[in-house]
Amino acid sequence: MCGDNRMSVPQTVIKRRLVLLLLFSLIISFILLGRIFWIQFVRGEELKHRALSQWTSDVPIEPKRGTIFDTKLNPLSISATVDTVVASPPDIKDIESTAALLATALNIDRVNIEETLKEAKDKNKGAIYIKRKITDEESEAIRRLDLSGIYFTKENKRFYPERNLCSHVLGFTGIDSQGLDGVELIYEKYLKGSPGRIVSETDALSRRLPFGVDKYIPPEDGLDLVLTIDKIIQHIAERELEKALAEHNAKKGIVIVMDPKSGEILALTNKPDYDPNNYSKVPQQLWRNSAVSDVYEPGSTFKIVTASAALEEGVTHLEDRFYDPGYVIVSGVRIGCWYHGGHGSQTFIQIVENSCNPGFVDVAMKLGKEKFIKYIKGFGFGETTGIDLPGEAKGLLDPSKVGPVELATISFGQGISVTPVQLISSLATVANDGKLVQPHVAKAIINKDGKAIHEFSPGSLRQVISYDTAQEMKSILESVVTNGTGGRGKIEGYRVAGKTGTAEKYVPGKYVVSYMGFAPVDDPKLAILVIIDEPSGGLIYGGTIAGPVFQKVMEDSLNYLGIKPELPPIEESKNIKVPDLRNLFIEDAKKILIQNGLSARVEGEGYVVTEQVPMPGAEIKKNSTVILKLSDSRTNKDPVTIPDLKGRTVKESTDIINAIGLDIKIVGTGYAIKQNPPPEVEVGLGTTIMVEFSRNP
Repeated sequence: MCGDNRMSVPQTVIKRRLVLLLLFSLIISFILLGRIFWIQFVRGEELKHRALSQWTSDVPIEPKRGTIFDTKLNPLSISATVDTVVASPPDIKDIESTAALLATALNIDRVNIEETLKEAKDKNKGAIYIKRKITDEESEAIRRLDLSGIYFTKENKRFYPERNLCSHVLGFTGIDSQGLDGVELIYEKYLKGSPGRIVSETDALSRRLPFGVDKYIPPEDGLDLVLTIDKIIQHIAERELEKALAEHNAKKGIVIVMDPKSGEILALTNKPDYDPNNYSKVPQQLWRNSAVSDVYEPGSTFKIVTASAALEEGVTHLEDRFYDPGYVIVSGVRIGCWYHGGHGSQTFIQIVENSCNPGFVDVAMKLGKEKFIKYIKGFGFGETTGIDLPGEAKGLLDPSKVGPVELATISFGQGISVTPVQLISSLATVANDGKLVQPHVAKAIINKDGKAIHEFSPGSLRQVISYDTAQEMKSILESVVTNGTGGRGKIEGYRVAGKTGTAEKYVPGKYVVSYMGFAPVDDPKLAILVIIDEPSGGLIYGGTIAGPVFQKVMEDSLNYLGIKPELPPIEESKNIKVPDLRNLFIEDAKKILIQNGLSARVEGEGYVVTEQVPMPGAEIKKNSTVILKLSDSRTNKDPVTIPDLKGRTVKESTDIINAIGLDIKIVGTGYAIKQNPPPEVEVGLGTTIMVEFSRNP
């Protein structure tokens, strides 16, 4: 009995131990199963990628960026395959020697590349870039060295075969071929494509396996972009703008050529510009596309908006008469006309022809603030046009700050700031029978077979003025060219509409001059805007400086497009003998030239003509320009004709009277209202002229 009890104890203990062992085994099994589940299903993808990164080398292959063409499929931006130097640090035996040779061949810093290679080797990196998108000469130098651990991969580099041409439209790309400016940036999603890869097997030290398998995943190249830009018209615009800037020693300039019916931009240039092949080597301010990003006071070119609104609302008609005494008073503020003495009695057509500021102030007052602002916004000012270029500005227009004086000055383009692309869009609205169109530079996205994937044709946005009002405005703007200030825009054989603009900047003596117009008037094919910023010397007016640029760009572009002349050739008029203008007061000299059908170009400062070109008696054609050289000396002409001083300040009157050899007696202050003897009377040198001034002319 006792023996049985002694035998039963071990069996119980054994059973208990077996149960505990079984439970422990089950727990371990569940833990292992859970761990397997965690590794396999929860972290499976992550660990798979980590494993792949340890035994494979993944080198990206850049896709070929899409080509950018002009409207005639001339390439403006292309991608070419070039070498990029890559290092495999684990395969480099002598880092110091390799770094020294690379630095010499690639013209890079030796210390920097040596530190980079050492760091990459310590971290077991499989591949690093040494220098990307190298030249053919650098590539050949590296190949001759035959360095272990140094190899090449192919990448695409952006080239602009026309160099500076159209640079502000095209923009440029970065080292990774990503668009950074211009249409390269705006149409990045179409141009960039999808990258490919080369996957190679490596050992634990990230060295390529000699018999490893390489996997090639080809890149998907980008689509091509066709612009509305015409390379020939762009060349014409850039050529003529460069000439004008050099001739007038101007700060900068802009030319935009647009199809007024479709909104297509055929040419857009800002000078100075840059070469996008070397964009990083020029100051960043040269990258700025002033045509869309900069604002300025448009001056008299804005009168197109004022005139269109007044005709549309019926507050004035073509033959309504206005009187310009040379100034107008608005809320106690004197606003002068650019033409001293005023234009006198004029029709509405004539105030546009003569670009008469007081006449436009009168029109704006009749129109009223609410209606005027409505049309300003209707023409697209105060908001972006939506042009497909980066950095477009909205301009400056705050209706809440427009009082009577502001309303008056805005009527002739001061006190409002616009962008050049807004301004040419407003002109195109008139040319397009009153319909506002959206300007754009992209025409289509095409594939490598030339098939269109997407076409851009925004069309008209809204009817701003009626068809009839647009026809009246076309007729008026044509008259500006044939009879008014826009005469320098005439083109033989074509009916041309145009408008000049001269705006003084906030820096005294600095101006922005402009000329914009379209042709042919009855079926406009082209609208052109020319802006010259801060020209110097001579007579600074939009018609005299920007007008010739407009005329040449328009004429050459019409000829290139094959648009035939619609008018018979103008018969040659008889030559005119140049009058003797030496020793004359400048205003008298200009009046004489106008009476003889000639125009003046003034050089120098002062009030007296000392030299003239051509010389007196020379025969020249009608509408030719006579150069008048001024000085601050006194005239010795005797007798002398008394000038009209009305509206001039005390200082101006004194300077003029003294310059022509007379004396002045001043009565009062302000602006000249009376003088004795009166204007146009001939008197001897030394005669005293009594001039009465008033603060309220």
